[in-house]
This record gives sequence, structure tokens and C-alpha cells, in this order.
Amino acid sequence: MKINLVSVEDGIDNIGFRKISAFVKAHYPGTGIHYVTTGNFRSLVRVLTMQGVAPLQREDIEAIAARIADARVVAFSSMTPYAGVTAEIIAAVRQRNPAALIVWGGIHAIIEPEDAIRHADAVCTGEGEFAFLQLLAACEAGEPLEGTPGFWVRTPGGVARNANLPLMTGADMDGLPVPTYQDGELIYRRGEGFVPLTPLDYVNWCGLAYNTVWSLGCPMNCIYCGNSKFIEYDADYRKIRHSAPATIVAEIRGAIRKHPHISTVVFHDDSFMALPYKVLEEFCRLYTREIGLPFAVIGLVPTYVTQEKMALLVHAGMNRVRMGIQSGSQRILDFYERQTPLQRIRESCAIINRFSSRMIPPAYDLILDNPMETAEDTAATLDLLYGLPKPYTLNLFALRVIPNTRLATALEERHIPVPPISLTLPNHLPTLANLAIYLILLFRLPPGLFAWLRNRALPSWQEQPRYPRLLLLLRVLYLSRRAYDHLRFMDFSVLTGRAGYLLWQSGLIGLWQRRFRHTRGAMG
Repeated sequence: MKINLVSVEDGIDNIGFRKISAFVKAHYPGTGIHYVTTGNFRSLVRVLTMQGVAPLQREDIEAIAARIADARVVAFSSMTPYAGVTAEIIAAVRQRNPAALIVWGGIHAIIEPEDAIRHADAVCTGEGEFAFLQLLAACEAGEPLEGTPGFWVRTPGGVARNANLPLMTGADMDGLPVPTYQDGELIYRRGEGFVPLTPLDYVNWCGLAYNTVWSLGCPMNCIYCGNSKFIEYDADYRKIRHSAPATIVAEIRGAIRKHPHISTVVFHDDSFMALPYKVLEEFCRLYTREIGLPFAVIGLVPTYVTQEKMALLVHAGMNRVRMGIQSGSQRILDFYERQTPLQRIRESCAIINRFSSRMIPPAYDLILDNPMETAEDTAATLDLLYGLPKPYTLNLFALRVIPNTRLATALEERHIPVPPISLTLPNHLPTLANLAIYLILLFRLPPGLFAWLRNRALPSWQEQPRYPRLLLLLRVLYLSRRAYDHLRFMDFSVLTGRAGYLLWQSGLIGLWQRRFRHTRGAMG
């Protein structure tokens, strides 16, 4: 039975897709694995100006469909911002092959299955590996599909909505194959069609980083997050599950064998530091001995940041962290149902700052342009940022609503419109409050100047002057500072493109890493 798997995203490192494609290919070796990239967020001009991506044109949709439609099963994975173009591709596939079974999985299918099932024959609403295998087995045997667990299935009588399978255990995760990583995948290039994925594709999209996820689950239940749908389906999703440390280390080791240029490992777990200390200790022992590269932890929850875990991970090579703080207003944090009091946020930032000499400045996530904010909420966020120990940087996001989340419901009940997620980058507004945030990041503002800005900053929804050119200037300075901080550590996990690859080929990055390991050992 021929199967084509298709990832429709902004890049090629859809980690969940890499995991399930490896699982399906292990059982159906002839499976085709395809990447359709909607654009490049890394474009310098687009990043600076916060523009969206160039959409796929009709000729692209037809060319993509022509290549993937000749299969019994065509399965898609996408996030909500790319749902529209995924639906267009599905329609083109149906026109070419009405007999194909169209399956839709990934975050969009989980969060908004009501939308996905309008286009697909079957929609995966939970962890997909074992459920998808049951669907494929039934399809191959010619058996009815409507009772397949983990799927909504379209039938002549309506949509069959089946409960999800139990969540995977750690033992289940240990038994999964390593994610696909240049294992015969194809990538769509505009004007060329599908061509084999190469190491330079990874360099162009991912820099010198290997991106992965070790643990599943999140103890939080924030109303704006897609994880809230997982938790709605199964409350046990709040529990952290993980494979053995040896399993994740073996995965990374295999990736480095394929791509020796990998110079940083990036963990995208939702709550990495919620892992028990003993588990992290075993991971650090193996990682230091068998990998030895710097690594970044992208998912930190302030509640679980401790001095002991930070010291352990930094000694093992962690040189970058990203943590969500979201707002400096306790009222807004309560509205988000984010269970991290402001005092705990301050304590976590202070702990991270104690390791600043050995790390790239930490990046804290902040949600801007919330229409629920008052002037007091805006001032509270500025107060928090002004008081946090430097150095640090921020990932700034304008509030966008994921459909079917509790945030969407809460705003609808209040009759508050918010721009939906789309193919554009979150484009925060050029208000005085947002300018003040950039100024706090870039300079040590005198107390008098800070007070002047704070007292005049208004919530973004209020009528006020806009400063787009000044915002652009400050954003250029801010991104330049971030680039410099990464260059100081020879870190090309964010700075994508071939410049880092050329430095790796020259031997400079290897020289720096040997110095890094020596320094780390001396400081440990």
C-alpha cells in the first residue's frame, strides 16, 4: 500500500512529523516523506519588518498535488497558521485521485478537528503513532475505518468521533524509532518541484542546530496554549513522560553522525526542568560523555527552575534557555490561568542570571497587545522588565487566538475581537509601551526617563500615536544585539544560513567548542 506523508509548515524541522514519519516508515518501508515549506521566516528583511511569508501560488499547489496524489493514503501534518494552504493542497489531491484516503494530523487537527474533518476523510485528535498504525492496517485490509481510536472519521451517516488511545508511556517512547533526519525525504522547491533533502537544506533552515523533543506533557494549563486541548482530551497530559536518557542521547549521536556540522542541540520540550533531578543527572552524565556539544532548552516554566538543576545543566553544556513570563501583571497572568506568580517569575530570573557568565542571555517570552489590558497592566509589565537582572532578551509576540482554546471562548464571551492566527508573523504594534520595552532591553534607562515612559504608556487598544519607523530602528538594534550575543558563543542555532556552515568548515567552531569543553570542565 502506497503512503505519502506531507508536512506543511514554515520550515523543515517539524519534530512531531519527523517522529511519526519514522514510525510509519518502519512499518511501511516504501512510505514517501515530503516537506512543503510555506516560506522562510528567517529572511532578514522579513524578520526586521515583521512581514509574513510569500504564499504558495496556484501553480505550486498543483505541482505539489501532482507529486503526492498517486498513493492510497495521503496524510498531512500542519499547524493552524498553515491550515488554509493544507486545505488547498487536499482539494487538489482529491481532484487528481478521488479514491485516496486523506488523513490530517498535527496540532491543527488536534485543536480544531471540526475544521480539519471538513477537508480530510480522517482526522487524528491525539498522539498519532499507534492510532495511525491501526488506521493504516484497517485501510490495507479493506476494513471499516469509522471505529479507529484516536480519529474522527467521515462516514455516509456523519462523522464518527472516537476516543483517543491512552497516552504513550516512557517504555512506549523507548521503543519508537529515531526521528527521520535526511532519510530519503523530499522537499518542495518553487520552480523545481520535489527534490531530495540535503544537509544544506538543514543548514539554511535550522543553522547548525539539531532540534528535538525529549519529554511529552506540560504541567501548565494556560488558556492560550494548544496544549490545553491535549489536557481536555486526557488530563494525564499534564504529567511529564519521557524516554530513557540513553534513548535521547542515542538519537542525538545518530544525528551528528549524519550531519557532523551540528554544533548545538536544541530541546523544544514544554517543561524540560519539570523532569526529576535524578533523570536530569543521568542525562547530563551521558550527554557530557557521548555528545559534549552546547545545548539549549527552549521550554522552561518558572515554577520548576531551581539553582540545583541550573547548575547541573549548565555544567553539562546548557548555554541558552527560553522561558515564558508572558506578562508583568498578575491580573493578566490570572486571566491566562498561568500558575506562576510574579514573585516566582522574579526568583526564576534571578536564578538564571547567576549563570550569566556562561550562557547566552536568556530569552523570556512576552505577550503584547492584549485587548484585556488596562494602563495599570501595561505599567506593571514595564515595571517587571525594568527590574529584572540583566543581561536578558525577549521574544515578543502580539496576542493571537488559537481557535477552540479557552482563550478564544473567554474573549468571545467578552465580545473582544482579536486577529486570528494566520500566515503572517505576529506583528506587535508600534505603540509607546512597546517602544519602551525595546528601550529597556537595549539601554540602562535612567529612573527619570523610565518613569516618564511608564506614565505615558497606554494599552495598545487605546487610541494613541504610533511610531513605526522608530520601532523598526529599535528592532534592528535589538536583533543586532541578539546576533552579537550568539556570535560570542559561536552559536548558529538561531543564525541560520551558510555563514555558520562556512565557519564550521574552516575549523573555527570546532576550535571554540574544544575551548568550551575545557572551560566548562575547569569551572565544574
